[in-house]
Amino acid sequence: MPVRKQKSVPQRRLQSRPPLTPMHQPLTRAEVQRLQGHMRRHGPHSLTPRQHDAIWDFLFALPESQAWMADMVAQTRAAQAGLRPRSKKEA
Repeated sequence: MPVRKQKSVPQRRLQSRPPLTPMHQPLTRAEVQRLQGHMRRHGPHSLTPRQHDAIWDFLFALPESQAWMADMVAQTRAAQAGLRPRSKKEA
């Protein structure tokens, strides 16, 4: 059987990119949308961990996010209560 010659194909190495631009905190809605757009185009590794955290902090502070999370917690607790066996007193 002939021996295969190994190909010399340079592999692309993942390298962290430098920050997009200097980030000012707290973020504005326009800045968050700009960073999210950049991340959609270039992938999640295109932002620094600090930029990711700043986006999540901004989203967490929104009143509609708080309302949504409270609703999710209520639904989760109701589902968990439905899984617990009922005692004879409750039946």
